[in-house]
Amino acid sequence: MGELLGIGISHYPGFIFADAEMSMRVKSTITSPKVPEHLKDPKNWPAPMQEEWADDEGSAFATKHRNQFVDGVRIARKALDDFAPDVVVIFGDDQYENFKEDIIPPFCVSISDEYQTQPHLRSFPRPQRPNVWEEPYDKTFVTPGHRQVAKHLVTKLMEEGFDVPYSYKDLHLDGLGHAFINTVMYLDYDRTGWDFPIVPFQINAYGRNVVSGKGLSGRLFTEEDIEYDPPSPSPKRFFDLGVAVAKVLKESPWRAAIIGSSSWSHAFLTDKNHWIFPDIDTDRARFEELKSGNYLAWRELKLEQLEESGEQELLNWIPLAGAMHEAGQKASYIDFIESWLMNSCKCVAVFPPK
Repeated sequence: MGELLGIGISHYPGFIFADAEMSMRVKSTITSPKVPEHLKDPKNWPAPMQEEWADDEGSAFATKHRNQFVDGVRIARKALDDFAPDVVVIFGDDQYENFKEDIIPPFCVSISDEYQTQPHLRSFPRPQRPNVWEEPYDKTFVTPGHRQVAKHLVTKLMEEGFDVPYSYKDLHLDGLGHAFINTVMYLDYDRTGWDFPIVPFQINAYGRNVVSGKGLSGRLFTEEDIEYDPPSPSPKRFFDLGVAVAKVLKESPWRAAIIGSSSWSHAFLTDKNHWIFPDIDTDRARFEELKSGNYLAWRELKLEQLEESGEQELLNWIPLAGAMHEAGQKASYIDFIESWLMNSCKCVAVFPPK
């Protein structure tokens, strides 16, 4: 019987760049003609956001924000090393990278023996910017896949009633999308090496905004009326998917780590805040539910709630919550990394095997 380790992490692109670059998202957002004029002046932002901005455009706060995240990442990496999984299943969204107008699947398992990715050539969303590791732009990350586990997972999920698309090759992208390669890069933040085979489990978290917003904030920079896309699957569906994944892996011969990768509420998705800052209060509520082990509260969330709060990417964590509910595992480490300025709040969590 396979044991499970659960990990939650962010793949926030800002951590790739220098601290002085980390407030780039809000700097871009305030150039949008759709943002109210008074909110283009930091003096009119909420007081906590002004404190983070300070007199250096957020650079000093970015250092604190990064350090808190990296402290958590190192704890997660130690748990991963100690557990020594046979495979790492990563739930992450595709933001108009591999899946575009030709097809947007609800979720998709990638089946491959190996992934070769050059993330710094396309450092999402700003290509060829200096990175904190001082790695060359053309550095190729070679990440092992686990074809056998991926095929087994798809087969068994089909038997559980999940019609899971799968892919042997990329459509519009060479290598791993940013949700997956950033997860690997951050869990190897100290560059000690990454040898764990992965199974990328792509999900449609962006739903109505995936094509219309080009996976980001494209809708903020067009004068045309936006034709929104069909929605993503519901939190209930993703939760039940996580339950099924846990069942399949627990009945398998493999020790598996399951990772949910994303930040939570995103400023550029939070319409009610005019895309300037995320929904901090709602993220705090989600954190308390997760911390207490009230996973079923996430199953009962409505998609409209997540969209209103800019929490679409929380859908990457909901299968993890479902898996941990099925496995009966609680967090041994969990940290909420709050920010008004850095586009999103983050969370790092470790759920050890029972």
